[in-house]
Amino acid sequence: MAARQLWLFLTDLDVRSLLAMLEAREPGLIWSQGRYVRGDPADLLAAPAKLERRDSLPGERRLYLLHRKHSAEVVAHPQPAGPFAGWAQIDEERTDALVLRIPEERPDEIQPVRLYAHTSYWRAGEKIRKRPVFSLWANQTLRWLGSQLPRTSVDFIRIGPDALARAKAGTLRLTYLYRTLAPEKSARDAG
Repeated sequence: MAARQLWLFLTDLDVRSLLAMLEAREPGLIWSQGRYVRGDPADLLAAPAKLERRDSLPGERRLYLLHRKHSAEVVAHPQPAGPFAGWAQIDEERTDALVLRIPEERPDEIQPVRLYAHTSYWRAGEKIRKRPVFSLWANQTLRWLGSQLPRTSVDFIRIGPDALARAKAGTLRLTYLYRTLAPEKSARDAG
């Protein structure tokens, strides 16, 4: 389970805006889409354009956000058989990356995106902590993003500007656990 996470309603436009915000806050952001890569996994940090990438599950995509200054560890496991034979799967627990899990968007409805980072993981009964420089960056980045985006009617879910405008206009439905949520707290929710 991720040590830190943030839930967000984001449209594709908001995802691009979020990446730009993170790069503007601290230049050096690298991102890669797809849990499976073909090529040298170290190129996620050095030259991500060299890699072929594929997502693993239908109905979602994942962006891996690394930082040239704060990310050092890239771990991927070669897949010897199956539909991804010849590819390597990114190890989300051990790689120094924030993971943006984006459910498939419909034109008039979205579910929350989950942005998370593993700052430690367990192996053979031992808790292994990641390098402090990565953990600090991941924690500060998630906290900062949470302070930059408004809350929805559910306190722990934030919302991007495009999703907020479209939800207020009635052209986008926000859903979480099969329920429709309001883009902002109402007077009734505040009590």
